[in-house]
Amino acid sequence: MPFSTVASTVRSLITRSSSVARAAFLPPSSFSTSAKKPPIPTLSFSLTSASGAIRYTLFIKPKQMASQMSSESFKFGPYKIDGRGVFYTTKLSYAMVNLRPLVPGHVLVCPRREVKRFGDLTADETSDLWITAQKVGNQLESYHKASSLTLAIQDGPQAGQSVPHVHIHILPRKVGDFEKNDEIYDALDEKEKELKRKLDLDQERKDRSLEEMAQEAKEYKQLF
Repeated sequence: MPFSTVASTVRSLITRSSSVARAAFLPPSSFSTSAKKPPIPTLSFSLTSASGAIRYTLFIKPKQMASQMSSESFKFGPYKIDGRGVFYTTKLSYAMVNLRPLVPGHVLVCPRREVKRFGDLTADETSDLWITAQKVGNQLESYHKASSLTLAIQDGPQAGQSVPHVHIHILPRKVGDFEKNDEIYDALDEKEKELKRKLDLDQERKDRSLEEMAQEAKEYKQLF
């Protein structure tokens, strides 16, 4: 049975299921036998034709995975973050767009657990946080056609941390974005203070609306 027939048949069946948003139809020959483990969730099935049984593996992305971030609640210190501004998550970390970005693509990567100081993260949280920052930084540098990255942590109030929750600033950098490179750290310091004032007052965002931030997050989600 031609693979196109298999794909068409299965697609017509699963599109009637509310638990499925997208499916990738791949013939067995496209799977790497050297992979340590297959993507999940999966569904294996066999179809029989005149020439015999052919086994296929169907990779399914549940609908709840697509909407999970927008409906999930995230904590940033004592503040609740609207999930529409979050564009990437792992079991231990999340990445969100910035209220007032210094440069295009300026985002924050945070541990899910509310942790004040970098030294209080577990080994798993530390590893996951930096792996997430690496992945997010690489994608946003390319997306914004930048040539470098600034990654910064302000660890504690004397270091400029205004929200008591570990977070990594990721800023895609371009030639000429700051007259002197070190000026970016003074700018980060000021933005931290502005962020806390905004969150404390919970007043209307003048520079960026929630809709603008949600749209940016939506664009970034497509990168992962």
